[in-house]
Amino acid sequence: MTTHEGYRIRTWRRPSEVTPGSAVARQLDLMRRLVDGHLTGPDFARAWLAARRDLLHGGERVREPFERILSEVFYLLDDYPIDPALRSPGDTTEEQLQQGVRDALAKLADLER
Repeated sequence: MTTHEGYRIRTWRRPSEVTPGSAVARQLDLMRRLVDGHLTGPDFARAWLAARRDLLHGGERVREPFERILSEVFYLLDDYPIDPALRSPGDTTEEQLQQGVRDALAKLADLER
């Protein structure tokens, strides 16, 4: 953890370093809950994006490649319509979202090695 202009910046390299209760910890929990079938795609998207906003505003930072993996999830959600009625051909489907998040979790697990 580093300090910048009087406030703490939390910076993590791997998931095991993340402080419980932080926005990044919430993102990771939401990702696990989605792939375990405990969240729908729309519920995951709303909560994960809210946690991302909290991460950006709360002084939390993750280093590469951790950041890149979380960004992959963000880009999946960028193409995922939260309202199924707005889904168009080519949009990320619920299944693609789950698989993409599953892949991201596998990459995050590799950071622990």
